[in-house]
Amino acid sequence: MRKEYRRDPLWPVLVEVVKRDPAYEEHKIRVRDEILPEKPDITPEELSKLLSIPVGEALVILDELRITVEEVKEELSKPLPRPVYEHVAIGGTFDEIHYGHLMLILMALRLGRRVLIGVTTDEFVKRLDKEHEVKSYAERVEGLRRELEKRGWVERCKIIPLSDPYGPTVEDPSIEVLVTSPFTHFRGVEINELRVKRGLKPLRIVVCPLVVAEDGKPLSSTRIAKGEISLDGKSIRGLRHPDHQKDYEYQDSG
Repeated sequence: MRKEYRRDPLWPVLVEVVKRDPAYEEHKIRVRDEILPEKPDITPEELSKLLSIPVGEALVILDELRITVEEVKEELSKPLPRPVYEHVAIGGTFDEIHYGHLMLILMALRLGRRVLIGVTTDEFVKRLDKEHEVKSYAERVEGLRRELEKRGWVERCKIIPLSDPYGPTVEDPSIEVLVTSPFTHFRGVEINELRVKRGLKPLRIVVCPLVVAEDGKPLSSTRIAKGEISLDGKSIRGLRHPDHQKDYEYQDSG
């Protein structure tokens, strides 16, 4: 569902007023790091009660941290801007390529001239204890490469195997930015701590909005594999399913 409230002429005014509040960033960080991982489909009304904040502020926070498939499609239709950085990194399992992956890659391409994409190896996938069978590394890389070629992105992207949560981001001084999902922002913090210990400059951590299916829950390869939703987030079964924290470990997201 499109965010119809954005069409309200007073929406930009609300956003401006809310973001002036000194507590806004603190509230947003708490939602990103603590609340969304536990309840990704939380409503503005629920968030308002939980944090004791106005519904308008809750709406602005969730608008910034979540994005629908239709909005991703709209973003994909826009021309890429001139990158500000030279080298940006992302990582994930990339099992079934869906709009969550595409938004992650798009954000990286908007930021960097070159994008390093770490794809989890078969051995690493086993350690992640996924709740569905994951394609082989070779199959996942081939599917990712086909998608990059189809969208004209392949020349700017380099795919490498990722055998641990950090990859070259903890040792490569040329990498300037790491794009994460809201659920993997903590990993970026860990990476920067390791870089500093090694005498490297910390990365800029950019959090990609959480891409949600039409039921308001995260779009993930696990949900697609289980037959809950389609690649574009449409509900396939009419049953409600419990949230699975493991589904969220990589929005890139695996």
